[in-house]
Amino acid sequence: MRRIGPVVLSCVVLCGVFAGPGLATEVSALEILNKSFDPLTKQLEFELRNSSEKVITAWRLSLARSDGHGHAQKSILDQDLLMSPLDPGETMPGRRRLEIGDEEDGRTALSVKVTAVVFADLSYEGDTEAAETILEARAARVEEIGAVLDTLEVERQLRRSRQAWQATLRLRAQALRKQGKESQESDDSHGQVAAQRSVTRVELAEWLEAVGDEMAVAVDPNGTLDELTTGLREQYEKGRRALPDQAENGRAQKGGKGGGQ
Repeated sequence: MRRIGPVVLSCVVLCGVFAGPGLATEVSALEILNKSFDPLTKQLEFELRNSSEKVITAWRLSLARSDGHGHAQKSILDQDLLMSPLDPGETMPGRRRLEIGDEEDGRTALSVKVTAVVFADLSYEGDTEAAETILEARAARVEEIGAVLDTLEVERQLRRSRQAWQATLRLRAQALRKQGKESQESDDSHGQVAAQRSVTRVELAEWLEAVGDEMAVAVDPNGTLDELTTGLREQYEKGRRALPDQAENGRAQKGGKGGGQ
C-alpha cells in the first residue's frame, strides 16, 4: 500500500502585507546564520539555529527588501513545525524564493529578522501579537483537520462500494478546495489565519483524493480508511495538545499568555 502522509501540521504562510508589531521583546532564542541571496535565481538561503534551552515549534520572520530605485517591500513569514520542531542547539536550513533581484544596477538590500518564536511549552519570545496569531493559525489548522476526521467517521458507517468511496471523497475534496478559496478571500482581521485555513483545506483536499484512490483498489475499504487516517488523527491529537485553551476555542487571550522565557 502506498503511504499517504499528510503534511498539514508543518506549514508555511507568507503574507505580503506587513503586520505592525505588538508588544515585543528582542528574540535571542533563534539565530539566523549564513544568510545569502542570489539575484539571478531569486533564492534567499539561510540557516536557523535554536540557541535556547527550549524546543521551538514555530516562528515568524520579518523580511524587508528594497532595490536601487528606492522601492521597498515588507512581508512576514510564519512557519509552524509542530511535527518536526527545532531542538536546543539544532540547526535547520531555510530557502525562499523572492520576487526581487531584477534591478538594473544589480543592488538589492535585504533584511531578515526573527520577530517571534513559540516554544513547545507554549511560552514565546518576541512580538506578542505575532505569537498569538501563530497559535490562532495553528488552532484553525487543527480545527480543519478535526472537521475532516469527523466527516470520515460518519461516512465510514455507511456501506459503499470501492468506487462509491472514491467518488464520495473526491466530492469532499472539491468542496474543501472551494472553501479554501473562500477563506483565502475572507476579511479575517488576521490575514495569516485565513491564509493558513486556506492552505490546510487545499492540503486536506489532496489527501482525501489520495485516500479515495487507495480505497478504490482496496480489498477492505473500511480497514484501509482506518489505516490511512491513523497518521492524520495522530497529528490532530498532537495539534490539540499544542494549543492553549483560548486558542483551541478560537479566542486567543490578548496580553501574551506564557510570554517570554
